[in-house]
Amino acid sequence: MDKFIQGCMRIKNMSVAEVRTLIESNLSAGINTFDHADIYGEGECEILFGKALKEDPSLRDKIVLQTKCGIVKDLSCHRYDNSTNYIIDSVHKSLNRLRVDKIDRLLIHRPDALMNPDEVAKAFDRLYSEGVVDRFGVSNFSGNQIALLSSSLRQKIEFNQIRLSIAHCPAIENGVNFNRYNDGGINRDFGTLEYCRMNKIQIQCYSPYKGKKKSFIGDYRYPKLNKLLKELAFKYEAQPNAIAAAWLLKHPAEFAVINGTTKPDRVAQIAKAENINLTRSEWYELYLALGRKLP
Repeated sequence: MDKFIQGCMRIKNMSVAEVRTLIESNLSAGINTFDHADIYGEGECEILFGKALKEDPSLRDKIVLQTKCGIVKDLSCHRYDNSTNYIIDSVHKSLNRLRVDKIDRLLIHRPDALMNPDEVAKAFDRLYSEGVVDRFGVSNFSGNQIALLSSSLRQKIEFNQIRLSIAHCPAIENGVNFNRYNDGGINRDFGTLEYCRMNKIQIQCYSPYKGKKKSFIGDYRYPKLNKLLKELAFKYEAQPNAIAAAWLLKHPAEFAVINGTTKPDRVAQIAKAENINLTRSEWYELYLALGRKLP
């Protein structure tokens, strides 16, 4: 299972050479999965990544390509679309932009309120039979939504991307505060964390260093958290972002952490988290550093 995934949402303004360097820096750090979506940079991120692969075709066999579809942003209306034709068309457009014959993993980006599971099943069946997609997943789906979708699928849903970090973890908070009259006890997760664990669906954590609006690392609005991150970074001879990643990796659900950085040095810094085993006390101290309280 992945420990880390390189997110490609922010590569639009990079040069082809810089993208190649980013790919190679991830591979050097033991990270080989790259996450895309058809809407990232309005398709420009996939195009740029495809140019990097064209310059060095040997990279394709070293990496796992993951992309997402289902969010539509055009002049008519911002909407979601999980229909058969839309999914199939999106994948073939991604294949062309990435200049590859196959997508290793396809994720449905957002649950469509008008989603018909049978239509998604038709798309998955066709893409799988054509040999253009190997594995499937979703993003921002609740456990019940995954169960509904899975009832029509031949393929297994293997991945679910959700927003998760020390500063944003309702999926974890709800379990800790079950049956309580407090904010943490509000069911925002709908049992998705437990559903994914029981059904061997890996949760991929996006925005793993984000607070309410931006990164919580170094943000004055999180003084206690940053003080503790610095102390632990000193103890483990790492950077605070590696400690934040290690907090997620400590969880027994075996999360994957999606890094959005485009800086090779930060890739190497964060990858050190794989060898950091926080104690239970340290994990809970970080959890409580945001002012949370245990029942």
